[in-house]
Amino acid sequence: MNYPVPENEEKRLTALHRLEILYTGSEPTFDRVAEMAQQIFGTESAAVSLVDEERQWFKSSCGLDLQETPRERSFCAHVIEDPEVMVVEDALADERFKTNPLVAEEGGIRFYAGAPITLEDGIHVGSLCVIDSAPRAFGGSDQQMLRRLADLTADLMEGRRRSYQARYLSSVLGQVGESVLVMEAEPIDPPGPQIVWVNEAFAEMSGYEREELIGKTPRVLQGPATDQDELDRVRAALENGECAQAETVNYRKDGSPYVASWNVAPVRDAEGEITHWASVQRDVTDQRAREEELEYRARHDLLTGLLARKALKEQLQEGIEQGTGGALLMIDLDHFKQINDTLGHSAGDQLLQEVAQRIEASVRSRGRDVAARIGGDEFVVWLPSAQTAEDAVTVAQQILDQIGEPVQISGREIFADGSIGIVPNLLEYDSAEHALGDADAAMYQAKRSDAYSLVVHNEAMTEAMSRSLRLESELRRAIERKEFEPFFLPVVELETGKLQGVEALARWRHPSGELKSPGTFLDVAEETGLIVPIGHQVIEQACAAVQDLRETYGQKWMLTLRGNFSRREFLRGNMRDFVEQMLDRYDMNPSTFKMEITEQVAESSLERDRGEVDPLIDLGVQMEIDDFGTEFSSFRSLLEFPVSGFKIDRELTAMLPESERGQQLLASVLDMGRRLDFSVTAEGIETADQLSMLQSMGCAYGQGYLFGRPVPVDEMKEMIDRPPWTAYW
Repeated sequence: MNYPVPENEEKRLTALHRLEILYTGSEPTFDRVAEMAQQIFGTESAAVSLVDEERQWFKSSCGLDLQETPRERSFCAHVIEDPEVMVVEDALADERFKTNPLVAEEGGIRFYAGAPITLEDGIHVGSLCVIDSAPRAFGGSDQQMLRRLADLTADLMEGRRRSYQARYLSSVLGQVGESVLVMEAEPIDPPGPQIVWVNEAFAEMSGYEREELIGKTPRVLQGPATDQDELDRVRAALENGECAQAETVNYRKDGSPYVASWNVAPVRDAEGEITHWASVQRDVTDQRAREEELEYRARHDLLTGLLARKALKEQLQEGIEQGTGGALLMIDLDHFKQINDTLGHSAGDQLLQEVAQRIEASVRSRGRDVAARIGGDEFVVWLPSAQTAEDAVTVAQQILDQIGEPVQISGREIFADGSIGIVPNLLEYDSAEHALGDADAAMYQAKRSDAYSLVVHNEAMTEAMSRSLRLESELRRAIERKEFEPFFLPVVELETGKLQGVEALARWRHPSGELKSPGTFLDVAEETGLIVPIGHQVIEQACAAVQDLRETYGQKWMLTLRGNFSRREFLRGNMRDFVEQMLDRYDMNPSTFKMEITEQVAESSLERDRGEVDPLIDLGVQMEIDDFGTEFSSFRSLLEFPVSGFKIDRELTAMLPESERGQQLLASVLDMGRRLDFSVTAEGIETADQLSMLQSMGCAYGQGYLFGRPVPVDEMKEMIDRPPWTAYW
């Protein structure tokens, strides 16, 4: 047995079997829970699973072909050990699961999050889990939401058990339940037959004493919210001598309402004549409230209270089919990921809630307009009342103005901007999916534009979005097929001309035979998060190449390997583990491993109290600020972030030798580097004049096409043995 077993296993199994739910058929209540979890979190599958002695069994699931699995393969077997939500962002990177057949098989589990289903006495009988075949993050708000759904599932199971026991008792005793009353046979018409007997349960449910009800009619329980049509339907059945079932709002003696589910059946004498009516009733107020909560959760975003994607699509599709028309706005917050990374998920959630309130306030006065949050930092507004594109643009600008107002979060003033894509005329569409896709394409163009925050859709945008989606699919396949590889750009010691190190640059060897540079795929890789596995793939191959060279030239031969690390990659929280694995696996001296990061990464890490940085520094690796001198250059990052140097951007190098001010600027930057004891590397050296001038300024290292273009692994030895740049020394 190679799976964890809780200390209270015997007690846990007893509680599980007491539920009398194992290996029972499908039930809509639990099916809705699984469907809701799948829709809320946008995963490929979700399941309500229970763990018995040897198996994991799925009471309900969506997106899964499995009915059960051996317990030793079960993720749920680990969930029931702990009261907290278990999150496995990438199963292949988790020692507990990476060899699990459910993970290792093609298209297997990569992401898993499970919350224990906990009964009232703290026993975990199973889990509510969401599963995907691609790695993904699962933040604090997501975990809290999954925890609530699991608690709701536990309540439903307890309620099911109690309901089952009640039905069992009824089958033994005839008709006994939570409450019973017996009425005379006549009259059927109002005011109805008189009550001749009730049990204590009925009296307790209604708030009356038993004696107070005798001689009254059931009308004493009715009130303003009682459905008269439902009562008429029951009355018609009774006139035919038939049984009837109903659910109505009844009222207690103190006037408080409750929902009663009840049936009524004839009591016949020996001749078959109806002498009385017997009714068994049950207070289902709590059950209906839970079901309404489930329905609300399925249709609303729990963080903001706005409609969720599924509910919006249903309303939008109905409106399109009815010819309602209007306009559609797709809204995306700019730089939300940066806010999340720097201030934390709690601040990000507060910002989303504030933005949702402002969007809702912008459209509330317009009557029929609908606002929804469809995921992450994306919102949608449907404007049925918009008659023209100008109407839609006006509302969109009002929303942007509202979003742009400062937000106070944790004592800090935050400014949020947005980008909006507009579909101006829904009468041109036959499906909500198509309209949302075009609004998304327009929003994507707005985000990429430096000039416009509002963009009205045209067909060219849809084609651009399609190209991005195709590229994303290609990138995913390329990662699986290991089509990414490092090319090496030499870094030269400018005083001596000696090779100091190499920078590993990503290249994509496309199946078509074309060698693609990052410029062809970097934007999509960054947006989708695929930059992380691509970067890891390239860095690992580069480390292996350096190890092979060391075996060729001897262990004392030293070469510094520089690698670029993206913001997504750096802030995932497991960067230290990856770097440590590379150092150990390829026997690298940490001092020869340089991580090149942008200033944005440094700034973000400073905001996060260097939680990801210090463990890396403890390993002994070095960090450099890449592209220093572009966009914004923060002296704070140089002074407070533990870097060993920086790289002067090629745009500054390109000023040489013509620009006198450029020379003065570079000289000042180099002097600053020396005074701070930084290693400084000049990028983009392409001419002998630039080299000579940088040497005269005392620049330590340089790289650029003057020394050679990036080369693949199999050309590294040739570059080392016969360096093409020696003619300049």
